[in-house]
Amino acid sequence: MDDPRIPRGISIRAIRPDDVVPLERFYAGLSRDSLDARFHGGARGIDDRVAMTFCGLDHVHREGLVAVVGHRRRELIVGHLCLEPIDGEDVEMAVAVADAWQHHGIGLALLSAALEWARLHGFRRVHGTIRWSNPAILGLVRACGRTVRIVTTAEGDTESVIDVVGDLPAAA
Repeated sequence: MDDPRIPRGISIRAIRPDDVVPLERFYAGLSRDSLDARFHGGARGIDDRVAMTFCGLDHVHREGLVAVVGHRRRELIVGHLCLEPIDGEDVEMAVAVADAWQHHGIGLALLSAALEWARLHGFRRVHGTIRWSNPAILGLVRACGRTVRIVTTAEGDTESVIDVVGDLPAAA
């Protein structure tokens, strides 16, 4: 069944080991602003080692999701979300969407799938570091339909904390 929240022809799936080269291409195609938003200014892309790490997940404790357009042999990755455990109840997420596909619901579809994965795997909260120069990420986490707290960590970073297991907020 099609998900009405994402553009037609886009699907969300778990990352696979054979996604290494397509994932490298995805990150190589991001603008400097998108790379800065994803890696907080700390990277200009990913190399083979990082791509293999992103694609070699166990899908139980760590997860990676991709948004793809096309079919199995001709897929193009247009979004990527990582989930890394912080502890037994919390997981950290990071997300990137191809520049041409931003503001079309792909980030929200990836985040929704990530929240469901986290819930099914016993995590209670999903954390994400936020740069105040990236207001789109604030909009994304606030649109997820869950209780969200914006907090400042002891290190001075700002992060969103999304409640995975709490009741969904009542409709207005």
